[in-house]
Amino acid sequence: MSIRIQKPGLFSTIQDEGRIGYQKDGFSGAGALDIYSYCLGQTLIGNDGPAIEATIIGPTLTFLEDDTIVVTGAEFKAELNGEPVPHQTVVQVYKGDELAMNAAIKGARGYLFFGHPIDVPEVAGSFSTHTRTKMGGHEGRPLKKDDFIHQKLNEQYRKHVGFTSELDLIHETTDTIRIVEGPQYDSFSDESHEGLVSEPFEISEQSDRMGFRLKGPSVPPKESADIISEPVALGSIQVPNDGNPIILMNDKQTVGGYTKIATVTQLDLSVLAQKKPGEKINFEWVSIEDAIKDLEEYNNGFEDILKDVETEPLFDLRELRITSNRICELLEGEQ
Repeated sequence: MSIRIQKPGLFSTIQDEGRIGYQKDGFSGAGALDIYSYCLGQTLIGNDGPAIEATIIGPTLTFLEDDTIVVTGAEFKAELNGEPVPHQTVVQVYKGDELAMNAAIKGARGYLFFGHPIDVPEVAGSFSTHTRTKMGGHEGRPLKKDDFIHQKLNEQYRKHVGFTSELDLIHETTDTIRIVEGPQYDSFSDESHEGLVSEPFEISEQSDRMGFRLKGPSVPPKESADIISEPVALGSIQVPNDGNPIILMNDKQTVGGYTKIATVTQLDLSVLAQKKPGEKINFEWVSIEDAIKDLEEYNNGFEDILKDVETEPLFDLRELRITSNRICELLEGEQ
């Protein structure tokens, strides 16, 4: 089983939760930039297969078998055979159908899941693509025209048709990104500490899955930014000698040799992931204790929401009706 890529979109890769626990072995974590949208999609579709992460402009693809899909994360102007696809709703598709995700109208990164899960080799405990090392996903690279993405047969692929969620994970009106002190916080002056949170920063066009480069006030260290290379955490804000911050994202290197003034809280990494180049963000200092407390409270509530999706799901009756009508047509054709 497979699907065919007609247009790849701007930057579309296969991602899952990432390579957890392999940084010590030199493997970058990779994985979905917006982990909450990813988990919601996996719960809605009802299987643990990876997703296609679409960035700003999504792919167009053709289904070679009957299937189901759901799109979470950024809201795209998605169309199935020219008809709008409801966001965060499991939709039935049929052999020969064409899905065009088109452009994102809210957020930056969306996740496309399939009832028949994507079937790619597992590398270091993950299906995620890391393009710089050509590891994982589909041949270790972004998708391109005429790729055939293999799938695993799932006899229960229609089980979640109509499942939907009204949860808004994009935080479109939120531009505040919370940060905690980084490993080299004391290498920066009080002026730089204050400068990081006093004015907005713009996300540069040079940003990618490895790092978000920022344009704004210069926040250089007191002395040289060069240090002995050391492990770097997801969300680290490293500052080279030019004073322009770089937020290290999922495809980051495992070690780095620049001073790190701060680290984005784990909770706000998903907020950051949905920001487009040209958008502005404002940093806010918080304590590690508050960051942990906020994360635990949010995760507990989010887990409850996912349980409700599984046990007390909301349904989009339009999708159930479309599927029912198609089944009736097929049955009538066999008589």
